[in-house]
Amino acid sequence: MDVSVSTDQKVAIVTGGAGGIGEATARMLAQRGARVALADLRADAAEAAAERLQAEGLSAAPFTVDIADHASVQAMTENVLSRWGRIDILINNAGVESSKPFLEIKLQDFERVMRINVTGAWLCCQAVIPVMLRQGGGSIVNISSVAGQRGGGLLGTAAYSTSKGAVIALTKALAREFAKSGIRVNAVAPSLTMTDFAQRQLEKLAPNTLDRVIALTPIGRVAQPDEIAAVIAFLASDEASFVVGQVYNADGGNAM
Repeated sequence: MDVSVSTDQKVAIVTGGAGGIGEATARMLAQRGARVALADLRADAAEAAAERLQAEGLSAAPFTVDIADHASVQAMTENVLSRWGRIDILINNAGVESSKPFLEIKLQDFERVMRINVTGAWLCCQAVIPVMLRQGGGSIVNISSVAGQRGGGLLGTAAYSTSKGAVIALTKALAREFAKSGIRVNAVAPSLTMTDFAQRQLEKLAPNTLDRVIALTPIGRVAQPDEIAAVIAFLASDEASFVVGQVYNADGGNAM
């Protein structure tokens, strides 16, 4: 175990935990001693991801949740409490992409992106923060994006960028409100990371989009899920005890 960023014996919820950055984060937290709830809308995928972690000797369990539904989020939170008795870490990672030119985005498409990417994080925080208050503290890490800071740099990301900018605003507001209660709220803003989620976005854009992104990235490549998970795991750990309300760019130098 890497004790420098240990989350030993803590209980963590990772939304969107069935793959990509979510699964990589769940694995890293579990490797560092946490008991991890893989919360995902896709029950079969969450079960499969939990089995992969369990096969590695890690403590993980699947939980089905629709983060855009209040009752579903509350039920998931209660189920995690029933299993482990506490919640120390919340990683708001679940989200959806949007890759349409602005004038082609229908209202219902925009509202869906906002409902999942923003309202989902809001509902999960509202469900988990009371638990953390009773316990005397906790850590929340919201997954934003460099797109939420500078519009994404690609055509067709207006709705997605808007939602990720809102996640940053939510992070800072909650950080100020709950810091004195021992709850740290921070965000990670990745650039393009090679996940199934990213692949779906790329397929909707021009064929040379990946090459363009790499050319604009000082480090000369895109991120891998483990690289983003490492930043999330640090912010979730007690080693980041004085880090509050920050947005950590994990972007290969994109935002310099």
